[in-house]
Amino acid sequence: MGDIWAIRDARRLEEEQTIVNDLREAGANVTSVWDLVNSRSGYPTLVPILMKHLQLPYSDRTRSGIARALAVPAASEYWDFLVQQYINAKEGKGPVFPGEETEFVLGFKEALACALSGSVTEDTLPQLIELAKDPAHGESRLLLIGPLRRSKAAISKDAVDELRHDPQLAKEINSWRRSNDGVRS
Repeated sequence: MGDIWAIRDARRLEEEQTIVNDLREAGANVTSVWDLVNSRSGYPTLVPILMKHLQLPYSDRTRSGIARALAVPAASEYWDFLVQQYINAKEGKGPVFPGEETEFVLGFKEALACALSGSVTEDTLPQLIELAKDPAHGESRLLLIGPLRRSKAAISKDAVDELRHDPQLAKEINSWRRSNDGVRS
């Protein structure tokens, strides 16, 4: 079993080598694009590199890592492109590499939803809300509603009140009422 993991890890690193090299040239200390995911430091100079690579034909796992790394305010400059990618992406989890059925990752659509949530601005909030309201986007919409919880804008409160009745979002939104974090109910 250890050999299988080693082979898979080697394949991942090999596939990511070009993007890792580009990121390192820009000053990032990474061995994988996934090193940027959930990073506490901002990296606005890396966003154009990530956007370039998002358009290249990588495996779903690598593309998902790139999209997740774009869940930062600096990616707001590419909002329209990210929205189009999200609309066109298929929902669901898939194999890491073709032919590998043993491990599944957050799907590309879901990773794009994270990118949209992390890069939404006051100006793009209405578009995020429209995406969250569209049931065609399935359960990935759960990853779009976080900014609505944190927003003080009236449009967010109205959207939460409406989405509270959506079968796919109701459980999450209604759990906000029970939490003790000052969120409007």
